Amino acid sequence: MIREIAYSITLLFLAGLSAEDIRTKELSVYKVILFICSGFLFRLSEGKFTWYETGLCLFPGGFLILLSFLTKESIGYGDGMTVAALGLWTEGWFTVFTVWAGITLSGIWGGICLLRRKKEKTIPFLPFLLLGMEVVLIYA
Repeated sequence: MIREIAYSITLLFLAGLSAEDIRTKELSVYKVILFICSGFLFRLSEGKFTWYETGLCLFPGGFLILLSFLTKESIGYGDGMTVAALGLWTEGWFTVFTVWAGITLSGIWGGICLLRRKKEKTIPFLPFLLLGMEVVLIYA
């Protein structure tokens, strides 16, 4: 029951952030920090706050933040921070599969844009992360 509540809250946060990402191609730092802090509080309330386990949950987001730094923000810092929050709410492997599904879906969209010769400077990632989470929830 608690897992389902966590997934529902995460979907709502991602939906709100996705709408903002589509509209402005930027994320509100305050909303993302709220998402992260509430994830820490959720882990504390669940009694699963060990440094090792929390580090594993934050790893996918930390990896995306590192990629953001290395690619000079081809992947935004906000995307990495959001994935870190997602990890706190949903656990490490679920997050890895969600990110993988999101990257796959955004790659498919990018291919469609290329085939249509539609020049998009940037593609917002969070809508695909939201869809990726829904795919993982349905099929995992």
